[in-house]
Amino acid sequence: MRPLFLLAATALCGAAQASPPALSPQSLARAAAYSATHRGDALLAVQGAREVWAQGQNGFALNAPHVLASGSKTFGCALAVALQDAGVLRLDERVADTLTEWSTDARRGITVRQLLNFTSGLPGNVGRPVPTLNLDLSAEARRAPLQAAPGTQFSYGNAHLAVFAELVRRKTGHEPEAELQRRVLDALDIHPVWARDRAGQADLAGGARLDARSWARFGELLLRGGRWQGRAVLSAAGLQACQQGSAALNIYGLTLWLNLPAAGTLDAGDTVPVAALGLKGERLMPSQPTNVVMAAGLGNQRLYLLPDHDAVVVRFGRGGEWSDDAFLQLLTAQP
Repeated sequence: MRPLFLLAATALCGAAQASPPALSPQSLARAAAYSATHRGDALLAVQGAREVWAQGQNGFALNAPHVLASGSKTFGCALAVALQDAGVLRLDERVADTLTEWSTDARRGITVRQLLNFTSGLPGNVGRPVPTLNLDLSAEARRAPLQAAPGTQFSYGNAHLAVFAELVRRKTGHEPEAELQRRVLDALDIHPVWARDRAGQADLAGGARLDARSWARFGELLLRGGRWQGRAVLSAAGLQACQQGSAALNIYGLTLWLNLPAAGTLDAGDTVPVAALGLKGERLMPSQPTNVVMAAGLGNQRLYLLPDHDAVVVRFGRGGEWSDDAFLQLLTAQP
């Protein structure tokens, strides 16, 4: 399968390329109605770099910042790619080469890639009984013992990104959200507000608040292979890694959900619908092509990348029942 970002780039060049099928006003209206009746807060769709639908729902103001919850995690891959592009890190380097306190124990083999695809072997979450910001996330995660050999088990949660954040601090001398802002988000005029833990550190796993148009711009950056308004912000080659799953779970890349026939084991703590847990050979969104990708957060926050339609869709919500497949069927249906 050709990577999402190369598919998107191919779709944008060459006069002989067929135009992607339009998201029709009728299909957009039906999808918006589904979102609204399932506790939606906002729906925004961009196709061919043009906004084709923008709606606040159920009293939520479209331009207001909204919690992304675990949708925040996808910024971690963008930051890793930016740092790899700059020669600051490599995805397959050992974390213990920088976090030297790990160099003499079982965690010494963990790689940056394993932190970002949640197969580091660390427990998914730090903070009990539920994830909390009333602690030093990074310190807690770095003290956590292995629960599985690195690379063998998918475990969803905040611990992996809390360690990644500390890795970025030590490599750059700056906070990870500041590096993300400087290296990626400033170019897109995106300015998330971050929830912080007791140590004052941004929660990369779930702490970003952003308005719908800003999150859509970030989605467009991913869809277009790291380019924004003619400028290469991130390398397309680096971004391809974000769409590569692991042996432990092939449908989770580096902080992105992939619409591939599932192989591996889903973790009960993930943010996709419960009906998707335990998938064996099925796809998260069976009606959609395998190149569809999404960022997903608790409360049914969604960022969908639809390469075959040259489209990015943002959906904000406040929980309740939700089916990604049912929504996208409505969205992409022909009138």
